[in-house]
Amino acid sequence: MAMRRVVVLLALGCTLPQGAAQPAPATLIRHASVVDVADGRILRDHAVLVRGDRIERVGPDAIVSAGTPDTATRVDAGGRYLLPGLWDMHVHALWDPIVTTTVLPLLITQGVTGVRDMGGTLDVLKRARVGIANGTLRAPRLVVSGSILDGPQPVDPSVSIAVSTAADASAAVDRLAAAQVDFIKVYTLLPAPAFRAVTAEASRRGLRVSGHVPADISPVEAAEAGMQSIEHMRAELGGFCTRATEAACAPMIGAFRANGTWQVPTLAVRRARAYLDDPALAADPRLATEPRALREAWLATRSRRIPQKGEAGFRVMRAEFDDERWLAGHLHRSGIRLLAGSDAGADFSFHGYGLHDELAQLVQAGLSPLEALQAATTGAATFLGRKGRTGEVAAGADADLVLIDADPLADIASVSRIHGVMARGTWLPRAELDRMLAAARAAAR
Repeated sequence: MAMRRVVVLLALGCTLPQGAAQPAPATLIRHASVVDVADGRILRDHAVLVRGDRIERVGPDAIVSAGTPDTATRVDAGGRYLLPGLWDMHVHALWDPIVTTTVLPLLITQGVTGVRDMGGTLDVLKRARVGIANGTLRAPRLVVSGSILDGPQPVDPSVSIAVSTAADASAAVDRLAAAQVDFIKVYTLLPAPAFRAVTAEASRRGLRVSGHVPADISPVEAAEAGMQSIEHMRAELGGFCTRATEAACAPMIGAFRANGTWQVPTLAVRRARAYLDDPALAADPRLATEPRALREAWLATRSRRIPQKGEAGFRVMRAEFDDERWLAGHLHRSGIRLLAGSDAGADFSFHGYGLHDELAQLVQAGLSPLEALQAATTGAATFLGRKGRTGEVAAGADADLVLIDADPLADIASVSRIHGVMARGTWLPRAELDRMLAAARAAAR
């Protein structure tokens, strides 16, 4: 009734009272097959009404459409499949301003409407936040660590804060908290006393800790110290268990289960590194969308490692990758929660596309397509404490949606067949996504 009154007043040439709230713009997506990622149901011929950046109503098309004002923008889904926007839970996008402005819109073109950025610089993060706030930078929703906390000689000094002592660790956490980061990321060379100080100070500050298990800490100790998620599994933890030594997994799995520790396998990048000598990598057309400096760094790494490893070395790496993929499935079957993370920005893990690769690898590891999707939707929402706000197509949730051409529960590869994306309540049809991709290619030259 209030909306109708506003429309009538405007039609008569009347002005609204000074200070009166303008109604938020509405978009109605009709005739969609809504995928309920919580339980795997397909809700046929449904409609979703979005107002501003929130979903207002979801239900049978005839009912929702009948109650929608004529002023709403209408999108005909034509029976296509409507998913919640996807979360890539391990991304690197905030370490370089050129990379940031190129890859954040690129992520959206692939249905990635939320990311957990796992290490950049505070300056680039600040600039990105300003661009998003003033509308000059189109980006997914960001959950960020800011800089990485590593040892006195960090693996990557450009995105790290060097930490030697417990006092250094506490001061570094305080600095990051002041920069309003969402969590703390720890890395491989962080000394054990400093690691324990990080977890203690982060807890005091209300921040969780994720990242690599430091070399001086066991996975069990990391879980017991309160690490919320461990990234990369075997690649960073050492060869703690394989199919041939499955029993060795038991203490670690018990600690993860007892402490609610999540795993982010990043199988896509692990596979790329194990198959770095495959000529298809250097010819992948997706390289054209990555910033030039990043693309050239990947190709240089490939050229250097192929002669270093040799054929025998890559055979070993592929066997190790097979064990890692087995381990991801074993952890899942053991009740350990997995998150979908591509490690986009690392070797041949593409921004946006990399999440599609990761979902495919999770299915190869033994997850069903629905379970893989949950790792990028409902699982991400639970992990982030945003259940009911993100990761589902439901009233009250963020208006982040992906419309695809085929059923993802039948074939996980269907997530790449994108017809349109809604990001922060803005509908981006296929033509606009193609324009954004063309802009990414142009910027990457």
